[in-house]
Amino acid sequence: RVNATVTRLNLLRNKFTVDGAQLLVEAAQAKGDQIKTLIGIYEGQTSTGTRLAVEDLRDADAVLIAFDLSVNATVTSLDLSGDPFDSDPTHKIGAVGAEA
Repeated sequence: RVNATVTRLNLLRNKFTVDGAQLLVEAAQAKGDQIKTLIGIYEGQTSTGTRLAVEDLRDADAVLIAFDLSVNATVTSLDLSGDPFDSDPTHKIGAVGAEA
């Protein structure tokens, strides 16, 4: 019998609404520390490099990124240059830095 536990998801670019993304974050938080990432960051990864810079990200993705930054303290660099968010994502992502 196999009992696997999901700890890593990549939900970027799924066209969720911001409210939908927030519900996903709340569900992940309800699992305690079981869910390590909603954007596919590997445990211990210190930089996502250009992986996110080439993605067509939306405001809801900023919510998912903010969750990852709040639970993955090893991320030291995140390149979001060139990402056409629906609006300025810094208020969604930057709030996490203020809380840390």
